[in-house]
Amino acid sequence: MYRGITLSCCLSKLFESVLSRVFEQWLTTDDLQYGFKKHGNCSHALITFKESVKYFVQKGSKVQCVSLDASKAFETVLHHGLFVKLINKGVPAVFIRLLCNWYKRMKCSVLWNNVFGDIFAVNCGVRQGGVLSPILFSIYVDDLIG
Repeated sequence: MYRGITLSCCLSKLFESVLSRVFEQWLTTDDLQYGFKKHGNCSHALITFKESVKYFVQKGSKVQCVSLDASKAFETVLHHGLFVKLINKGVPAVFIRLLCNWYKRMKCSVLWNNVFGDIFAVNCGVRQGGVLSPILFSIYVDDLIG
């Protein structure tokens, strides 16, 4: 079982680093999202979850939990949906246009036994290792919290 990934070269990472710095004030997510943030990680989310469950159980409530397997999440981000969410957040149009062009031109090819296959367009997913990828994914799923 194989899955495709799109990698980012050094020039792409530099470009995305500049974009993330210039537009960082618009690239925010809900405070209850702990992943991909400075001074936040999964342990913060687990502590919050554990304490929330403990609180409600002590009060005599039943606690039901839903989990989300996000192991292949970066590959499933729909570009059009991401751009709509960025527009709704009020992200400057220049950033969204740059991103649209950046992702619209994304092409891939399969490498198997040192032979490249045909080039094809990539219509969904954010780049593996891209500087903006975690931020864009967080924005993409941000409304799940609400």
